[in-house]
Amino acid sequence: MQTAFPPSARGERGPARAAVSAEPTKPGAAGRSPVAAGRTPGPAGRSGELAALFACAEAADAGRAGCVVVRGNTGIGKTALIDGFRRDGRLRGATVLHTAGRPERATTEYGAVRELFGPGAEAERVPPRTEWLASTLMARGPLVIVVDDAQWCDGPSLRWLESLIRRTESARLLTVLAWGASGTGPARSALARIVRHPGTRLVGLGPVAEEQVAETVEAILGQAPEPPFTWRCAALSDGNPLLLRRILLRLRRAGVRPEARSVGQVDAAWREVHAASVRAHLRGLTETELRVVRAAAVLDRSDRPPSPADGGTGQTASPERVGALADVPPRLVPAVLDGHRDDELLSVDGEEAFHAAVLAAAPPGELVRLRTRAARLLNDEGFASAEVARHLLPLPRLDEGWMLGALRDAAERAGRTGPRSAAVPYLRRLMEAEPEETGRVRTALELAGALAATHPAEALDALRGLLDQTRDVRLRASVAVQFAMTALAAGDAAAALAVLSRTPARPAEEPGADAEDRALRGTVELAVLAAGLHLPSAFPAVRERARAALGEEPAPQGSAGLLARALLAAVEGESAREAVDLVGRAVRAEGAAPRDWMRARAAQVLHLADEPGMALEMLDLAMTDDSGCLPRWSLLAERSMVRHRLGDVPGAALDARAALEAVEHPGPGGSALPFVAWGCVRLEQADTEAAETMLDRVASSHLDHTLLGRIPYLMARARIRLGRGDAEGALACALRCEHGLAEAGLDGRPWAPWRPLAVTALVRLGRTAEAAELAAEARELADRWGTPYALGHALLAAGTAADGDRRTEFLTGAVEALSRSQARLDRARAELLLGGHLARCGDTAGARRHLGRAHETARRCGSPALTAGVRAALAAAGLTGPGPAPRTGAAARPRPCPLSGIEHRVAGAAAEGATNQEIAETLFIARRTVEMHLTSVYRKLGLVGRADLPDALRALAPAPSGPRPQTGAR
Repeated sequence: MQTAFPPSARGERGPARAAVSAEPTKPGAAGRSPVAAGRTPGPAGRSGELAALFACAEAADAGRAGCVVVRGNTGIGKTALIDGFRRDGRLRGATVLHTAGRPERATTEYGAVRELFGPGAEAERVPPRTEWLASTLMARGPLVIVVDDAQWCDGPSLRWLESLIRRTESARLLTVLAWGASGTGPARSALARIVRHPGTRLVGLGPVAEEQVAETVEAILGQAPEPPFTWRCAALSDGNPLLLRRILLRLRRAGVRPEARSVGQVDAAWREVHAASVRAHLRGLTETELRVVRAAAVLDRSDRPPSPADGGTGQTASPERVGALADVPPRLVPAVLDGHRDDELLSVDGEEAFHAAVLAAAPPGELVRLRTRAARLLNDEGFASAEVARHLLPLPRLDEGWMLGALRDAAERAGRTGPRSAAVPYLRRLMEAEPEETGRVRTALELAGALAATHPAEALDALRGLLDQTRDVRLRASVAVQFAMTALAAGDAAAALAVLSRTPARPAEEPGADAEDRALRGTVELAVLAAGLHLPSAFPAVRERARAALGEEPAPQGSAGLLARALLAAVEGESAREAVDLVGRAVRAEGAAPRDWMRARAAQVLHLADEPGMALEMLDLAMTDDSGCLPRWSLLAERSMVRHRLGDVPGAALDARAALEAVEHPGPGGSALPFVAWGCVRLEQADTEAAETMLDRVASSHLDHTLLGRIPYLMARARIRLGRGDAEGALACALRCEHGLAEAGLDGRPWAPWRPLAVTALVRLGRTAEAAELAAEARELADRWGTPYALGHALLAAGTAADGDRRTEFLTGAVEALSRSQARLDRARAELLLGGHLARCGDTAGARRHLGRAHETARRCGSPALTAGVRAALAAAGLTGPGPAPRTGAAARPRPCPLSGIEHRVAGAAAEGATNQEIAETLFIARRTVEMHLTSVYRKLGLVGRADLPDALRALAPAPSGPRPQTGAR
């Protein structure tokens, strides 16, 4: 082989040229062109790209000059491709000149051109001399110029190549440039102009295929890999051959075999390779560039678009802020950052992984300084507190007052705009940094409240530790109360009572006790009563303690003391009016507003005293307490039971479902109430099987830890058995209610309406004397309690046990009593019993009137079970239904829309599958407002839940027009 000029150097990456055969073979010899002769294997997985290069070489050999730009990220295989191309035997007869750009030579004028042409280009006038040399070579045969890493070439050399490409469109010339992702400066603009030239072909290198990954694994590790191992290697390397090879070499040194069980070691090797790549990159930076990269890593969110949460100030890692943090001019920032963003070895796992590696390599002291400055910078610019707090959380010390304020604001905002658990990181850091005991205790209580719903055990551990550390008597009492409420939600009433019994609250009568001490004593006694109701066996002793404490002079004061007296009065069953009055006084009492758990106990009293409307208001207020200690599912379950009493079956279903989703797998002592609430709803929806399945999920241990939750559970079981004709089973369930109350020393209480169910079962069993005796007892207790609800149920029991005119009298009285109550479904059931009895007595008009009212109430309340019962009673009496059947077919007309404009929009979005949070963001309203509108929609349309919305909305006339929500307004 002959060469036109003696080589100046030879090697894989240095300047070299290979010219073979000064007498090129003519096209057509042996049926092949010169570039078709002789073939050597190319790089694995790049046959298509190699074919594209040789197609351009054939065109150049035919006198059509061309340029190929091979584009790809670092390590993707550009060098392997062009090396395989220029060494391929099919280039016999062509002169191949090769060089590679290097960062350290990027400023040497015409450095790349001189390396291409060797000593012949050393004259002072480089362009004319090299143009003559190129022309001479092209006169002898095809000329192939190969430049690797062209992004690091000097500007004059690239402009010389650009000029050569433009002036030799009909020459036998092929220019191949490998353009990597890194590199800045004049090379970018020159390469961009070359790419835009009409004769340039762009060849992009993407990830190698999985088959090539498997071959590489086998070649390096010496064993065919199992598919999971190959998949993980391909995913972590992103098909980058250089990165894949580095990972595999580390694995080989560690003796890892390519098996499925070794996937975790692939992850570890990738992390090591990525960190090493970042460290190598950082070592090559100047001091200024290093400051910029570290500042951007600290500010981090450079790839996040501006959002309203930024306070309108834009991105945190803007060039201006990065420059301010790094003490460099902002104009230098983009060029520095582009160097690593374009490097696939550095950015293969995204900006976040690169920034994490940069921060891990930074000196700790420098990192603290940067984070402190970043927090101060964002705080001064008015960024959202969450952005500021993100930089404060890792700091070892928070010794400036504004830092604690920013963390507290971030915690409050996180709890308001998302789940309460989002505030946990901020509260943990606040608790560590609070200098005073009062602040630490307050923060710890908030932290326990945020953890209670998702991690109750962790919340209890935190409160136990706080109890051991707190010396102040009043603070210890506050911590003990919160511990008790959290333990009750977790189903551990024994632990709650144990902690409360050891609480050293200052007695109200002790010398020096003031109003605050008496209010604190009332809070403790209310908590003790609440805990006792969750542990029936301990309640007699709890009741005696409460009687003694609340009877002291001066008595415990404040809203909690009044609520404790109200709860005691309610469970004693002496006077409902007294209990309601005490709740009213507690709500109006001066001092701090009642906390969520206090309002929940107030709702409990009101529910027992036949004031479900007021109870619903109390629970709604409790759910707005962002710093409360009760988990949301607990309040939702209680609200579901109250809504059920009010006859709002769709609303009860909504709350029960939400509560159930939040506590799908309770612990061994968890609350039964979500399951009971949902089971009662399913019964009302005429799905007995689903109701029983749900009730079956309630373990006996759940029932052992709730007295007031056990009664609705047993009553639901009794209703199911009565519906199936199992009077013995129904009676057993009803009597268990009384046994549970007796265990707590509360037998003979009128607010538990189990007696009508027991009387019905006794009558069906033919034990009428026992039924009449039990009914008489119910009337006596109800007269003393004095609520319409208790009186109505007592008269229902008496009517069921009586016959003839006495039955008519009792059932009529039950209807009248329940008409004064807010329990609409119970009134409808009384109307059903009275209507059926009148029909059997021959009073058709009376039967039709009462059954019609029962049907309308059942329909409005959304109770398919009761609606079906009324229709069955009408059919049994031979009466026409309560109204015409709905029209169907082509003649059917849309039902007038009873929804407001906003209700219709909310319902439409829900029908299309949007979540409550998505609807709230779309309509710019609060999530709780969405829940309120959906509840109203279910009530107005008589629906069970979201699944019924599409059909119901299609049957409606168009919604009334109304003002559209204004963007940005809530």
